Amino acid sequence: MCRHTHDQLPVPYIKPNWIISILLQENSNQMKLQKAIRLSFVCLFVLLGSANAQSDSSVTQRQINLAGLQVLSGPAADQYRGISAGIGAYFSYLNDQGGIYGRSIEYTSLDTRMEDQTVEQLIKNSVFHYPILALVGSVGEPILGAYPDWFPAVGIPDLFVVGRPQEKKAGRIYFSPSLEAEALALGRFCAENLVGKRVLVWFRDDQKATSLLEYFDAGSAGLIQIEPMPSRAPLFNLEKELDQLVALVPDAIVVLGDTLETHAFVWQHQEWNIPIYAGSGIANDELLRQFDPEVLSRVAFLSYLPMLQQNDHFGITLHRKILNEYAPGQEMTHWTLVGHAIAETTTELLHRSGIRLTPFQLATTLQQVGEWHGLLGPRMAFPLATSAVTSFRMTQVFQNQVQYVSDWITANPAN
Repeated sequence: MCRHTHDQLPVPYIKPNWIISILLQENSNQMKLQKAIRLSFVCLFVLLGSANAQSDSSVTQRQINLAGLQVLSGPAADQYRGISAGIGAYFSYLNDQGGIYGRSIEYTSLDTRMEDQTVEQLIKNSVFHYPILALVGSVGEPILGAYPDWFPAVGIPDLFVVGRPQEKKAGRIYFSPSLEAEALALGRFCAENLVGKRVLVWFRDDQKATSLLEYFDAGSAGLIQIEPMPSRAPLFNLEKELDQLVALVPDAIVVLGDTLETHAFVWQHQEWNIPIYAGSGIANDELLRQFDPEVLSRVAFLSYLPMLQQNDHFGITLHRKILNEYAPGQEMTHWTLVGHAIAETTTELLHRSGIRLTPFQLATTLQQVGEWHGLLGPRMAFPLATSAVTSFRMTQVFQNQVQYVSDWITANPAN
């Protein structure tokens, strides 16, 4: 079952304020940061698991309560509403299949309208007082910044967040891959397929992008000739750099950056007859339709979900069936696929955690070694640290046909 609400949910919840100081300790040693995050994630739920999970009703004999901060109204709703629809439809399907060890999933979508003030009110008036086992599939960069430490402070895991990982937070696992993981994967792809070639690596000239170049360099392992091309031109006026790029005569171009930067680069360099390799930001059918087919024939990108065109993919077939039955009228989009994949991944996590579900048990399961690949959800390697997605395939869409030009590339920056 899936619910949507703006209002306060009246069930009482006791906030353990005494734990906040433990969670806000910072480790100044950067080399130990990753271990510290994993340790704090587990320790958080060691402390809260026995006291909290048994005293509230987040998990009953018949039901598991989950929630997510979603965008159901406002200017961004048309783009992101599909995530909530995909999550809710999958959980409704799961409930009809018997749920999790006989328990049904109750998923509540809390509408943020992508507004910081709305998020703050939802947190103070709803989530703090609503007994949920975990937040699942919350959406949007402004939303993530509005509750940096609140959810870990109350012992609620914040799982499979939709948004690029910015900072490592105890208790939060992203679903979206990090730009660092993508840079590492692009480097490994080039090392496997472009040995000895001259590869121009384009990126915005800032500190963040410079660190991405380091991950790309590590992935390529010195097997290709890298020509760094830091861009200082305005993002929507990149033609100014064209002569300089052409003069380098590269065999291929790699674009390091987010969705907007990648889209802007490809869009403004459509006249080139040079292969372009990019991250997963443009692995979205709605964006790809904006490019001419001839351009797409020389653009390849990382992907971790199937594309909408893959009608023979079992995950796509199942997704279409679930939407038709449990969300009639909802168009199948990239974002409904994301919602479905998040719900499928959550289902696997709950199954692995066993019958005695607690926040501590979820944290323990996240740290267990193992692999999983869903019918729609991407290949994942446990333990999960910052992001659930660290494996990709290089993909092309040519004449509306999807082609994989690599096997799965594993690229976990934490390793």
